Amino acid sequence: MRLNKSNVSAICLPIFKIVAIFLILFSIFSYIVSLLLGPILFYGTSDGLTTAAREIRDIPLSIFMVIPIQIPLRTNMGTLFGGLWLVFILCIIAACYSRKGFVKSVKNLLTSPILSAKTNFLILMPLVATALLSASLLIQKFQETQGVQTGSLTFPPQTSQYVILINLALAPINEELAFRITSIGLPLGLFLLYHYRNGSRVSGIGNWIKFLIAVMLSPEHAKVAHGYKNVTELGLVRGISILEWILILVTSVAFGLAHFLLGGGWEAGKVSTALLAGLVFGVMFVAYGAYAAILLHWFFDYYFTVVSLAESTYGGIFHAFSTMVDVTNIIGGQIVLVILLLLWAVKCADYLSKRAVGLTEHSDTI
Repeated sequence: MRLNKSNVSAICLPIFKIVAIFLILFSIFSYIVSLLLGPILFYGTSDGLTTAAREIRDIPLSIFMVIPIQIPLRTNMGTLFGGLWLVFILCIIAACYSRKGFVKSVKNLLTSPILSAKTNFLILMPLVATALLSASLLIQKFQETQGVQTGSLTFPPQTSQYVILINLALAPINEELAFRITSIGLPLGLFLLYHYRNGSRVSGIGNWIKFLIAVMLSPEHAKVAHGYKNVTELGLVRGISILEWILILVTSVAFGLAHFLLGGGWEAGKVSTALLAGLVFGVMFVAYGAYAAILLHWFFDYYFTVVSLAESTYGGIFHAFSTMVDVTNIIGGQIVLVILLLLWAVKCADYLSKRAVGLTEHSDTI
């Protein structure tokens, strides 16, 4: 049988939908459990309370990829963790209301394309996150066969698990501020401000500042509001401008290099996987907003850490839950990755064949 778009789609799409729906529903459930477990562990265990009482004089952040800043805020780790946790909750709420909304998207899972430019981010996140996880693991294993080691994040001996947790809770916000919000959002905002310099909607310093903040938080929302080419209307391929792709690529390379050059236990193999993650985070930032990039980063740093910490602290049912999380994310991600690569390969071949005879077809849906 000849492999073409029709018969590949007929085979792969039903499998993809079944796997995707299970993965989406279980993942969202596990995200909620992980979010709830964070404060339960931090404020409900003796080690967590000891860490929570430790004072801090400032909060270290970064902007424009490599510029460190210190926020002078005298508080304790418990308050800081609570603030970070609240940011994650706000990101989940923003994701829930994105595009057509989570509830409506769940109702349409069986009848509508799961992947499209108008997909709610909370529906999209498990598919993107697990596929990225599987791709990163495959790259890591291949590199190790060639003698290129990835290493792992390390902390000084005897470091409390809750100090590690708060560091990994801060990382998604800090690193997205450094590599996406300020390094993609601000340059893009300045470009759009120049583009609309003669418009009345962005006249005056006050409106300039509001516009820049809006772009830094959600480039897509700002572009839609002002009628600029956007992902919602045109899809990822045509809705992301050349400037945005350049910014995404530059920040992704810097993101990959920073993981190796700044130490922390990572070795040269981390550059490629962090670069790939930076590309995905950057695309999601442009297509959805800062909350999407933060949540994807949260998936790799906070989510697995809390699930593992709950298993080691409570055991029992949390051991089964941790195993289920690992198996579902890895196996589900592998299936999603394989099907997506196959569908996109056939789609590209179909597009090129149509282009050769002067026919093109644009679609970003599955």
